[in-house]
Amino acid sequence: MSTTAPSTVVIKRPNTSPIRRMKRRLRRIAIMVPLLALAVWTVYPVLMTLAISFKSRADVSADPGLIPSNPTLDGYRSVLERQGFQDAFINSMVVGLGTSLLTVLLAVPAAYAFARFRFRGRHLLLLFTLLPRLLPGLGLMVPLYRLAVALGAIDQLLTLIVAFTATVLPLAVWLFVGYFQQVPRELEEAANVDGASLFTRIRYIVLPLAVPAIITVGVLAFREAWNEFNLVLGLTSTPGSRTLPYELFLMTQTTGFQDNPGQAAFAIMTIIPFIFVYLRLERYVVSGLTSGALK
Repeated sequence: MSTTAPSTVVIKRPNTSPIRRMKRRLRRIAIMVPLLALAVWTVYPVLMTLAISFKSRADVSADPGLIPSNPTLDGYRSVLERQGFQDAFINSMVVGLGTSLLTVLLAVPAAYAFARFRFRGRHLLLLFTLLPRLLPGLGLMVPLYRLAVALGAIDQLLTLIVAFTATVLPLAVWLFVGYFQQVPRELEEAANVDGASLFTRIRYIVLPLAVPAIITVGVLAFREAWNEFNLVLGLTSTPGSRTLPYELFLMTQTTGFQDNPGQAAFAIMTIIPFIFVYLRLERYVVSGLTSGALK
């Protein structure tokens, strides 16, 4: 009876030579250094503004560090006591939410038509939708002002909502087109065979799958309306219609001397709500942006 020798298993050890380890470390350093520089470049101005908001006016120049030696809430108190801040905050919320809602309502059907229907000049028309994004905001102030005066729509929040929607709508359409093209046609074709109408397919198939894109467009539209200043300057004239950027501009111009802590506190109070909203919806925003980028 013959016996066979057991086969030996050869385990290949990874090549951990010093040169290879050094290359890996250099690659990590090459990646981490730009990311760290970008993080510092982005976060440092916010941290400096936050630090100034807790300082007194005298300490702004005497204490340039990021940690105030004598922290105070006088800057925030002056903002909350400022006449017009609460009205401007409410106006910004109304305009931001209205712009988000109107942008989604207009962009969804337009993007669905570009993504699903085939008609002559479709790609050229889709390209032309980006033309408003190429025009500077200052160049649009005079035409929009003349149009608002002709329509008797000066100093109205609805005018701001329509104007802001017009500026963000091209980007919203492009994002939705890229997202709708990722939705399998087979789902809609199966529903069509079962007798579902076009509206039913969009309502019960496309829109539930496009929730990340809808949230992304809503957040981008809200941010556009929340931060816009030039159009507010041209289309409003009374305190009742001003938004937060305009109110901050007036705070800078009307004070007899620079109230740096108050201005810094004003800026921090305007970005805190948006930061909380974004942190809650961050995963949907990232998903919507990456999916909309695939065309």
